[in-house]
Amino acid sequence: MHDCPACRVPLHGWEEVCPSCGTKQYVRKRMPGSQFKPQEPGVNVVPFVIAFFCIVIFIVGAASNTWIGQLMKQGPRQEDPLEKMTFMEARTLIESELNKGLSAVGAKGKIQWVTPGGENKPADINVDGPIEMTVDTSLSAPELRKQIVDPIKPYMEKARLGTLTVTDARSHATWTYNMTPGLSPSEPDAASGP
Repeated sequence: MHDCPACRVPLHGWEEVCPSCGTKQYVRKRMPGSQFKPQEPGVNVVPFVIAFFCIVIFIVGAASNTWIGQLMKQGPRQEDPLEKMTFMEARTLIESELNKGLSAVGAKGKIQWVTPGGENKPADINVDGPIEMTVDTSLSAPELRKQIVDPIKPYMEKARLGTLTVTDARSHATWTYNMTPGLSPSEPDAASGP
């Protein structure tokens, strides 16, 4: 390297004209057999590094709007407590919730598990298959049945409880809740008579 004699700008040695002041420069010719070789300009990698980071930022930003980004944003999957519940646990929970609901409204009731098909034959709660339930009670107001039945509706499918029949002796009404797999149990339209 040497400096330009006119403006003292450092030069590499192969420039024929000073880029700063335009003064003609003396370039040494390489002698055959000498080891001196003028330094050639290198490649500036800074623009490539900046371009690479810009591309990475663009890809990450664009990926956040795709299904991959949605998976990254989504937190850990919340497990449904009903998935691990067995049909026996669900049946026991239904029976305890019904007893709790009846006592909360000040009523007593007789809960009976029966075989499906309308025969009303008592069935064992442990039977591994579809089952039905009847509840005979005496409510002070017919609307109280919702407080008793609504808490158990989510467990009916897991318990394989196809039909829940609630009979109110005081109002002489019967309400039947049918469970369709994959749906919430249907609310009876009107009470049927005895």
